[in-house]
Formats: sequence, C-alpha cells, structure tokens
Amino acid sequence: MASSRVAQRGDSMNKKAALELSINAIVVLILAITILGLGIGFIRGQFGGLSEQFTQVRSEIKDQLIEKIQESGELLVFNRAELQASIGRSEVFYIGVKNNGQNDNGPGVCYRLGIRCIRALKSSNSCDGFGSNNIVVGGKIGGITPNSGDVTWFQMFDEIDINNNEVGVFPITVQIARGTPDTYAMEMIVEKADDNAGCGQGSGIFSTYQSKQFFVVLS
Repeated sequence: MASSRVAQRGDSMNKKAALELSINAIVVLILAITILGLGIGFIRGQFGGLSEQFTQVRSEIKDQLIEKIQESGELLVFNRAELQASIGRSEVFYIGVKNNGQNDNGPGVCYRLGIRCIRALKSSNSCDGFGSNNIVVGGKIGGITPNSGDVTWFQMFDEIDINNNEVGVFPITVQIARGTPDTYAMEMIVEKADDNAGCGQGSGIFSTYQSKQFFVVLS
C-alpha cells in the first residue's frame, strides 16, 4: 500500500516536471521567435534607412550638378575634383554632362565618355601601363579603345544617350587593382555624335565636346 502511494507520488512528480519542462520550452520558443522578429525588423530598418539615405544622397548630388551647370554655363562638371583612392577599395564620384544638341528623331543625343592619364606628380613615376595614348577607360575615345589587358582604374558608362536639352548625371566607380602610390592628373574626355543621333542610331562619327582635368591621389 505504502509502496503504491510512493509510486503514485513519483508518477505525479514526473508528470509535473514534464509539464514544467514543456512550459519552459514553450516560453523559450516564444522568446526566441520574438527576439528573432525584433532582430529581423531592426535589420530591415537599417537596410531600408541606408537605401533611402543613399537614394537621397544621389538625388542631392544630381540636383547639385544640374544647378552647377545651369549657373556656370559649363558643359561638364564633377562633384569632386580630387579623389582619395586606395588599392582594392572602391570609390564613387559623379559627373554631369549638358546636352546642347537636338535629336529630332529620338529622345536624346549619343555621348562617349573616356578618361586619360596625363601624368604623375613624381618625376620618377609615369602613366605607364595604361595602354595606347594613356586612355584609362572609354568607348573608342579618339578612335582608341583600351585593350583588355590595360590598366583601367575606372568603371563607367562609356557611351550613353542624354535627353534633348537635359543634363545627364552619371556615376563613375574608381576601383584600382594595382598602381604606384602618387597623385595622378587625369582628364575626362566627352565626345558627341556629329549628327546629334542617338547611340547606334547615326553615322558613328564623334568629335570632342568637352574635357576637364581632375586628380586621383593613390595611397
């Protein structure tokens, strides 16, 4: 009789312990789901905020460059005239190009963009390695296209349509894989379709439209 009561008491304690364990497990699971949800919400908020901020920055830069062109009457402007660059690190700057041509058969006129290395600050250094005519990157600028093995340094649209009577604002990524630390004088060259046609629409003959110097400080 006594042993039966002890056994019943033991079964009751085991069931109670199992029930408490199940409740604890449920509580832990609920807490884990709640924390996970909060974490996901926080991450989404951070990424959403960064994306919105980046879009806003790009919009502000575009407005600034358009305003700069309107006030100065220039055809080519930069948001930065000197770039601080490091090997292996990506940097972005923006250029604005004013289209003064009129394409009667389409929305815009074709422009070609290219960058040429002029010289290095140190006399012991040079623009060697950039290929023919030191063209760093571009779409047949002056009839020259960089070879695939040449040093490029920049990633950008090398040929683009700009709408009639508008300013085109474009990002240029500086991605330097190799180079000698120094300050380099560079030249942005813009060519325009002679017949004011769109890209792939006209004769394919281009003339220099505008050029401007900027500097890359490589460390």
